Amino acid sequence: MPRDRHTENVLSNATMGFLALVSLFLAFVPAIFELDSLGSGVLAGIEYSIVCIFAIEYGVGFRRAAVKLDFIRNRWRVLDALILVASVVSILPFAIDALRNAPALRLIRFMRVFVLGARSSSVITGGGTAMARATQAESACAPEAFVLCDESPVRFDNITWEALLARIRSSDEDWLFVNGVGAAELDAIGAVWEIPQHVLHARLLDAPFPRFDRLERFAALFVWYPTLADDGASAEEGIKRTALLLVGSAQNVVVLARHRTELLSSIESRMAEYTTTGPLLVRATYALIDSVLRAYSGVAESMEINLTRLEAGSPLASDAEFLDHTFKLRAEIARTRSNLRHLKEVVRCFAGENISIHGFEAGSRPQFKLLADDAEAIFARIDDLHDSLSALVDLRLNVAAFQMNRVMRMLAVLTTLALIPTIAGGLLGMNLADSPWTATLPQVSFCVAAGMALSLYVFAVKGWVR
Repeated sequence: MPRDRHTENVLSNATMGFLALVSLFLAFVPAIFELDSLGSGVLAGIEYSIVCIFAIEYGVGFRRAAVKLDFIRNRWRVLDALILVASVVSILPFAIDALRNAPALRLIRFMRVFVLGARSSSVITGGGTAMARATQAESACAPEAFVLCDESPVRFDNITWEALLARIRSSDEDWLFVNGVGAAELDAIGAVWEIPQHVLHARLLDAPFPRFDRLERFAALFVWYPTLADDGASAEEGIKRTALLLVGSAQNVVVLARHRTELLSSIESRMAEYTTTGPLLVRATYALIDSVLRAYSGVAESMEINLTRLEAGSPLASDAEFLDHTFKLRAEIARTRSNLRHLKEVVRCFAGENISIHGFEAGSRPQFKLLADDAEAIFARIDDLHDSLSALVDLRLNVAAFQMNRVMRMLAVLTTLALIPTIAGGLLGMNLADSPWTATLPQVSFCVAAGMALSLYVFAVKGWVR
């Protein structure tokens, strides 16, 4: 929910860490200062407020958790719950002094600071360890192999790993798809093709951008398949990119996906919509590239929505919030723009070059020209978004510079006005009695007031006080 998300952003780890430090110092206040009844009441009220904020933070986290049981079982959250209960007990009115001032409770407060510090460090480092574990776990899953059946309706059948290698060795016309390919699986497939390991690794595991290569007996296409990181997420919150390597030969086409995706269902739906007939390998490859381009189109639409929201909320957003949103969005736009620049050239290779894939004759090339035009149009959309975001950032910087100039002008006005009584006081001294000056206090005050009024009028005429 938007309200819960806003509350979670306000009660961030940095905020909770600050409150933990406050509660830590409050624990020593009664031992250092002598407090009356009013001071004790204020101290108790602050402690009650801090505990309530901790309870709200825990409740919001529990409410937003996708799996409630996992949230409760989390070791940090278990310790948070214990600390929260102990804190509530320690500040109850009927708690005995020994319990309220017990060293153990102070250690719990120290532990609270430690817990929040550990949680903050995980956020500051970007959760790299957790992300690495998630990536390793995903890569460690057994790969899934599928073969396309040329029936009505078109469907993919799951096959075993051994059956996949057997189909690659055979001369049958197959369009194969493998989800979750790791280094070991890639080496096994490369051995069947008699392709050196470093060649496939460079094209699937280490390739930075889309590319098309023609090997001795194969044609290799590498692309990124983009999807929004989570359901309902925006492009600003992150795009998940899956590496795809298509290797085609005179017998078959094999598509290797680095991680598991839902790309097969999209290919099936695309092929079900086609009314034209032709070689199976050509139709499936066309559906694959079409699905990738549709995914980029969806990402572009999400970026356009994010940019529209950013433009609408820009005047109300703080500088830090605006920079955070624009930095993330600009990074995603720049990477997507770079990928599409190479992808449109790769698709044109299918439309114009000689490709050593069975069924890719001259008659099947015009439809790939349409895909190349679609890629060009999506690239133009992303390019326009890049220019629009740059213009928005420039506008924000100009507004900030203008506001800074206004602040500096107001400081100059205040400094000049304050300078007049300062000079007068410095020349005349603190007291006019028994001084060599013949001026009286009303006369000096009148001159100072007149000088300040005239100076203020000059600044007003110049427009510095608007």
